[in-house]
Amino acid sequence: MLATALGVTIHAVDSHQPFLDELRRRAEDAGVGSRIQAHCMEMSDIPAVFSSIDLLWSEGAAYNIGFADALARWAPALRSGGFVVVSELAWLSEAAPAAARDFFRAGYPDMKLTTENIRLAQEAGYRMLGTHNLPRAAWIDDYYEVLEPRATTLASHQDAGVRALAQETLKEIEIFETAGGSYGYVFYLLQRS
Repeated sequence: MLATALGVTIHAVDSHQPFLDELRRRAEDAGVGSRIQAHCMEMSDIPAVFSSIDLLWSEGAAYNIGFADALARWAPALRSGGFVVVSELAWLSEAAPAAARDFFRAGYPDMKLTTENIRLAQEAGYRMLGTHNLPRAAWIDDYYEVLEPRATTLASHQDAGVRALAQETLKEIEIFETAGGSYGYVFYLLQRS
């Protein structure tokens, strides 16, 4: 989408080659294959490869190294005044149900309130331009509606590891349905000072 919208070369980074292979296939199908350069590498290594990024777009990847760490590590790779659009799982309310708090305390203990993430971004030298919460439908359409039946089928799988992953997935879906919008993915639009 970025290659189509911006008409520039996009350097796509992921640590899982099959995801990059799928991106290449989809880019070719969309007629923008020549604008995509894929790099199989760790997100923390971006500054070692890139030194003048205009726009760093990250959906869910900051999680792997931590939101604050990602912003600090990526800063040297950005040109002065460069932009970062980064999504992060965040608490949208201080009044989240105890079940949701307990679930994420185990699965993502560094999860913070949106306001805390904004403060962390500012402390890392970024100017906050805005935020956008991913709508509830984005969690359901083509994600949980696909994932839930698969997880239900695998919840009785003979392999204990597969069973555990399936049961954890079903628990996550249950938490989402009962959490009342107390958490979600937030996109932060930032500019490097």
